[in-house]
Amino acid sequence: MKLSLKIMFSFLLLSVLLFSMSVFAEYPERPITIICFSSPGGGTDTVDRALAAAMEEELGVTVNVVNMPGGMGGIAAGYVWEKPHDGYTLLGASESIEIIPVMAAHHTTTKDWEYFMVMGCEGVVCVHKDSPYNTFNDLIKDMKERPNQIKVAAASAGGIWHIKFALLSKYADVKPKMISYPGSAPSIQACLAKEVDVVHVSTGEAASYVEAGQFRPLVMIEKEAFLKYPNLKVPPITDFYPDIAKELPVPQWLGAMIPSDTPKPIIETLNNAFIKAMESKKIDDLAKLTYATKHGLYGESAKKMAQKIESQFCWTLQDLGIAEKSPALFDIPKP
Repeated sequence: MKLSLKIMFSFLLLSVLLFSMSVFAEYPERPITIICFSSPGGGTDTVDRALAAAMEEELGVTVNVVNMPGGMGGIAAGYVWEKPHDGYTLLGASESIEIIPVMAAHHTTTKDWEYFMVMGCEGVVCVHKDSPYNTFNDLIKDMKERPNQIKVAAASAGGIWHIKFALLSKYADVKPKMISYPGSAPSIQACLAKEVDVVHVSTGEAASYVEAGQFRPLVMIEKEAFLKYPNLKVPPITDFYPDIAKELPVPQWLGAMIPSDTPKPIIETLNNAFIKAMESKKIDDLAKLTYATKHGLYGESAKKMAQKIESQFCWTLQDLGIAEKSPALFDIPKP
């Protein structure tokens, strides 16, 4: 009897194993969806659509992008997390997603996700072409004279452009009125409509508006002036406040994520498709068009970068008094 039970158990185990192998071998057999956590037209959305187009050539199925902004990325993260972890629903995101636990937007941390980091840009502080601020010093002077009155647009409270402008404010000793939008695209539109006085977005997102003369770039919150728009060099923040260099760089990444407990064969299939996608002309052309630096990170290297950003961002928010929950509650180490 014992021998019969052993044989039956072994047969069942083998059947489950063979079934699992066949399922993984067939992946993907239907369309994949990337749920982008920001609005259409922004940097994350643009990169996700280029990534989807490049990866579907390798995967042999359609890869769709659906926008689901709001809740500091928590709405999209929650939607993806509640879906089966079977490789058919990915989260389109940027480095700003790393703040969701301390901002009470979603309970997950970097330990719960695997990453596909495509590219990233530096940031640039711009004003409308009709703005009275011709230089960065003009802006700072007015901010000092009128605290809490100069409106600054930045996508997502606690996101990269918010955090970096908060660092600028700390070193410049000014108090702007920060206004958050669900993505860089609506932030840009707010500045174009003169609803805000200043906008902080990526160099790529601002490029067409700078080149068309609609925006005037004042400063980059970077150690160095990485970017030269045509006939225009934008100064780095270190030209004005050298000590801020110790808190820079604060890197951006744009791409996608998938729950870490997704079966390994599926993650491996996506890794291979991502590697091929990063070699595609679609990705190369987008990087050049948006002044971005290609990352091409996945697996352990991407996880390490995500954890470094998570530590830096979450503890910065804690120090600024913005975090709703302490990073210590999630075992996020101090940078």
